Amino acid sequence: MVRSTHTIRYGFSLLELLVAVTLLVSAVTAVSVLLRVNYETWREYQTDNLRNEAAVGVLRHMVRQIRQCEEVTAISSASNNSGSLSVLMPDGSTIAWDHSGTNVYYGTTTANQLLGNNITGLTLVGYQYDGTTATTVAEDVHCVRITVSYTLPERATASRSLTASAWVRAF
Repeated sequence: MVRSTHTIRYGFSLLELLVAVTLLVSAVTAVSVLLRVNYETWREYQTDNLRNEAAVGVLRHMVRQIRQCEEVTAISSASNNSGSLSVLMPDGSTIAWDHSGTNVYYGTTTANQLLGNNITGLTLVGYQYDGTTATTVAEDVHCVRITVSYTLPERATASRSLTASAWVRAF
C-alpha cells in the first residue's frame, strides 16, 4: 500500500510576500504623488482666487462710493499707475483712496485703512460730462474709469486687470 503524503501549506512563501509588498509600495507611492500634485494645484488656484477677489472688492467699493458722491475733489493723472482719488460725500465727509506699494488704502479725509492687498496698480482716469474727454481738473470730472491691476504669483507673466466706470451721482 502506497501511502500518499500531501503536505498542507500554511501561509505565504517569501517570494509571494516580496511581490505583495512591492505592489503595495507602488500603489501608495502613486497615490501620494497624485495627492501632492492635486494639493499644489488647489493651493495655486486658491492664491490666484484670493488676489482676484481682492481686486474685485477694491473695484466694487470704489464704484459704489463714487456713484454716491457729490463731486470729485482730487484725482491723480491718468498716467499714474499708483493713483489716488478723493470724493465729497452728501454728508459733507471726504473719502480718499490711495495706492501704495501693493496695497490700496481708503479712509475718511485720509487714506489710512487697508482696503485691498496684492494690488500692483490703480489707474484712475477722470472724464468730463461727455464721458469721452479726459481731465484731471477735479471740478470737471463727472465719470471715473478705474483700473485695478494685480499679478498671479504662481505664473511668471500672468498680470490681470479689471476696469469699471462710475458716474458721479451729482451729475
